[in-house]
Amino acid sequence: MIFQSILVAVALFLQVSAAGTSFLAVNSQRYKDALQQDGVESWAELSTLSYAEEPLICFRFTKFDLLAQIVQSPAEIRFLPTFFEELVNQVWNHDSFVDEADSSPIQIGKLPKSPLASFYNQIDRENDVVVFEFTDSEYDLTSLDEYLETAYLFLEESLANIDNIVIQVPSVSEGYTRSTAKTSEVDVSDPEKQPEPSTPAGDSNEMSTLWTEGLISCLIVAGILLAILIVAISWITSLDISYGAFEKPANPIKKTN
Repeated sequence: MIFQSILVAVALFLQVSAAGTSFLAVNSQRYKDALQQDGVESWAELSTLSYAEEPLICFRFTKFDLLAQIVQSPAEIRFLPTFFEELVNQVWNHDSFVDEADSSPIQIGKLPKSPLASFYNQIDRENDVVVFEFTDSEYDLTSLDEYLETAYLFLEESLANIDNIVIQVPSVSEGYTRSTAKTSEVDVSDPEKQPEPSTPAGDSNEMSTLWTEGLISCLIVAGILLAILIVAISWITSLDISYGAFEKPANPIKKTN
């Protein structure tokens, strides 16, 4: 009995220790109300509110540092940038990766070359929560992005609603700031993130020179225009206008009485 209790305690500890950062893009009103009015602040709480008509879709990375790879990779990808930059409306730091008791995550190690066949066998159309758990520590970002987009399109055709997506990544140290969407500034951490390269001194000097030359040119043109204006005003004020020409001349043929 004591041994079983120890095993349960260890299992609970491992579950709690499996923590990370959750990025939410939820559009169903029931979930929005849960976040804004009911104070739901964790995946474990949110997932208990799900149901088949408005399922929650979760892409979870337990070891792969997705954010660092997005920042560092030169690869052109579509799904992930759209999600992080346009769709995310809530972020939970230090969130737990604990699912409902009856939930069974889809474990993904190496990415399959043809994922559609596996989707038909792994995804139940009646599920209220669908969790894709990526367990490897390394993934090719382009292939991963294609996999996620394929999964999204499949779910869009298979489920009643796919407007509520969560991406979970391993938690790292504080300090990485990523601008999202339309709604908020997302604060997550990324120790791999390198500081932005500063502008080379030569470029700064060149820009300063161009700006100075432009300012001088503007001042010269303004001075010339001002001088012309002063000359014009002086000329106008010095004119000696004679009004004699405007006087009505006497009529030489005027009849005298």
